[in-house]
Amino acid sequence: MVLLPTHPKMTVKKFKEWFDSMDKNRDGNISKEELKEALRGIGLSFVGWKTWRGMVHADLNRNGVIDPAEMDELVAYAKKRWGIIIEGA
Repeated sequence: MVLLPTHPKMTVKKFKEWFDSMDKNRDGNISKEELKEALRGIGLSFVGWKTWRGMVHADLNRNGVIDPAEMDELVAYAKKRWGIIIEGA
């Protein structure tokens, strides 16, 4: 996993690379546990709550994972609620 400093500043491309590094089982999706571990890895607090809210917001098809098609929703949520500064389209 790519570790990031708390409240990092990155491009959308870098965020997507971080997203890919969260995928421990390499199935192309991010599970709740993978997301929780990633948020803990960048030093965020209340990771259980933040994971749950992120999943509710980004998992549009409600299949229990965030897939690549839902990445834009996760990017928008991370910008707004996790304090990650994401630049670019």
